[in-house]
Amino acid sequence: MNRLLARPGQYLSDHLRQVADKAKGLARHFGGESYAELAGLLHDLGKAEDGFQQRILRVQDGDSDSDSDRKPHCHHGASYLLNREPIQWPVAIAINGHHAGLHNRGDVDRHRGEPYKTKATDCEKRLTDDSPDYGIALPPQMLPDWLKGLSFLPNHQGEGWLATDLFTRFLFSALVDADRLDSEESQKTQDASLRSREWKPFDPQALLSRLESTLNDRAKAAREQGKASEDVLRIRQEVAQDCRNAASQERGLFSLTVPTGGGKTLASMLFALHHGALHNKNAPDHKKIRRIIVVIPYLSIIQQTVKEYRDVFETMEGYKDRLILEHHSQADNEPDTQESRNADGRYDLLSERRRLAAENWDAPIIVTTSVQFFDSLFSRRPAKARKLHNIAQSIVIFDEVQTLPPLMLQPILSVIGELANPRRPYGCSFVLCTATQPALEKTEDLPAGLDNVRPIVQRQKAAEHFRAMKRVEYDWPEENDYLAWDELAGSVVQQRIQQALIVVNTRKAARKLHEAVRQKLGPHPDGLFHLSTWMMPAHREEVLQEVKHRLSPESGRQGHERCILVSTQCVEAGVDVDFPAVWRAFGPYDSIVQAAGRCNRNGLMSPEHAIVHVFRPKDGKTPAGLYSTAISQTELLRKMGLATPVNPASFTDYFRLLYQLSVPDECGIQRARSRLHFEEVDSMFALIEKDTISVLIANQYVGETLEKTPGGQMYEQAQSRGRAKNKKSGFFTREDWRKIQPFIVNLPFHATKDKDANDKLEKAFNDADSGLYIWRGQYHGGLAGTGIDFDGPMPQEELVL
Repeated sequence: MNRLLARPGQYLSDHLRQVADKAKGLARHFGGESYAELAGLLHDLGKAEDGFQQRILRVQDGDSDSDSDRKPHCHHGASYLLNREPIQWPVAIAINGHHAGLHNRGDVDRHRGEPYKTKATDCEKRLTDDSPDYGIALPPQMLPDWLKGLSFLPNHQGEGWLATDLFTRFLFSALVDADRLDSEESQKTQDASLRSREWKPFDPQALLSRLESTLNDRAKAAREQGKASEDVLRIRQEVAQDCRNAASQERGLFSLTVPTGGGKTLASMLFALHHGALHNKNAPDHKKIRRIIVVIPYLSIIQQTVKEYRDVFETMEGYKDRLILEHHSQADNEPDTQESRNADGRYDLLSERRRLAAENWDAPIIVTTSVQFFDSLFSRRPAKARKLHNIAQSIVIFDEVQTLPPLMLQPILSVIGELANPRRPYGCSFVLCTATQPALEKTEDLPAGLDNVRPIVQRQKAAEHFRAMKRVEYDWPEENDYLAWDELAGSVVQQRIQQALIVVNTRKAARKLHEAVRQKLGPHPDGLFHLSTWMMPAHREEVLQEVKHRLSPESGRQGHERCILVSTQCVEAGVDVDFPAVWRAFGPYDSIVQAAGRCNRNGLMSPEHAIVHVFRPKDGKTPAGLYSTAISQTELLRKMGLATPVNPASFTDYFRLLYQLSVPDECGIQRARSRLHFEEVDSMFALIEKDTISVLIANQYVGETLEKTPGGQMYEQAQSRGRAKNKKSGFFTREDWRKIQPFIVNLPFHATKDKDANDKLEKAFNDADSGLYIWRGQYHGGLAGTGIDFDGPMPQEELVL
């Protein structure tokens, strides 16, 4: 008799037991061991059916896995649980969605009856006949004790419903990751491409020793070389000491309010490492802090932050490329079509590799985007949720927390509060960092706000820091005073020292202004630079490095070399550049102040000589929606006489005004979460414009020379993998996805509908299901390049990026 197979070369009973063991181990960090183990034992119950076994044998014999053979195997395990007491709802939902994604609770309930009720019983019998030691034991109750004791009121009121939503997502994540890891292990001996890097264990004490040494060395060098004023150096040291002092507090919610240039990037890491080292001393293994996750809104800050951390930590012996994971690409290779939601996954080589490539955040330090972090928490899709369980027992640093979108604030603050709640098993601490601290605490104006946020730097001391670090003066425009791009370009070029940062509200405006400045500079525009998210991250990093070099007193011209940077707001929060003058298009109050943080950053000029010119663009349209609302509230704040950036309380006032207009009283996402309507939550939650595509830049022009990018070289190599007869194919591994991120640009989805743009887009690997496109149009790289050349009308912009 042939043994039952899970996939070619692996017995089904072995796979179920191994996934159960792995899922149990992953779930112990959030109190879900027995439930995750049960999910692992039943997730592929439907594979015991004859039809599935015949399909696997055909694939094993070299036949293709046709779409007509695809039948669901996930519903069987869910039906098995729905027909037994106590009904294991969270486990059934997780099993039902482990390939096609989480479905609404009511849709899962449809599989309780026939035909899956009988099919599930038949499959269990076939499994026990195949492997007599295979057995299923149900937990004595539907929910763990900590969750069962919460309030479950009628009409889905009470904290228990939302807590159940989050617990179900964590179970789902643990099951998906365990399933993928077992598949990877069963195949990597035959395929070297599946071997992932081995991360170093998280050792906060060792990392802390290196960071403390680095901070001492940098402070000494800055003082000796005159790189920053005494006030700036003093405040950086005071902030660092406050971080050390606050680290011994219990896990939970913290805020870190530091003026721009006050050293919060390394200070927040200092707090996290002290916090982790102290809490890990006496904690049981399953409650120890396992990693630090740094969440950042803009890719430009991610690149800078990752470099900063690598310079500090990865110079330690044995740590290079084994400590920090940079994860920001929105691309994944998991199709999300109606067909894929209702069917089993394919079992050909490429489809299997696609599933295994999803990121799982198993590194000690993760640096990621707000989009990636919250997609993990609200998405229904396996590839996005796979990494979620690794958030448990972590310290999460939110950099530039003021960028959280008001329309999504209720669900975001709800899950943050749940993860940091000491009465829950997730064991997280959150550090909310910014120079422009928003009003996120619970108040009458924001009843969905956070409880018990503890300031690392006390408010009175933070106010003193802001006063001491006053480094600029603001030049505000009159109400009807507008400036054309040509006029603005002339003003910048006529400066005695041609060094300036100009920040505008949209990418189109940045392109137009850049061209206007280029025309003013004439035949020798050397020293003019451009930054926007129409440039790939590696390109932006190249430009920023040159900008920093030209601004440095050590550049060879006493820091007076021409350096004019025209940028979108991607440069203004957290990017470590120091210009003598800044122009900022009128925008939201926090954005104006963040842009000002790039002027006289190190305090080496007197404030009256460091001017932030705020202007109203005559030629640029203001983005509609929330951005326009934020600008209106900035106007109101000024009229009220409260727009005083040296007072951190002004940011609280501004965000309260903004949240009163933009945070909805009723939240459909929270209502859908309380009903376990996962598909509805997925469709409603959009941290950014969801209809975007990820585009790999394979080639670029540097001047007149056409070059293949490193991402293009990797794509060329990947095309040779899994090549089918007479057909170009291939796939990226998880390691490949990690490495190609610096060469990916995100474009609006409607670019695929525009004929000119669509002619330049090609599906990666000629695979219609791929989540990645290849750009076949022109791309202008190098220091003078502006990125993607649309060679026609540029895409419409709904958001500022």
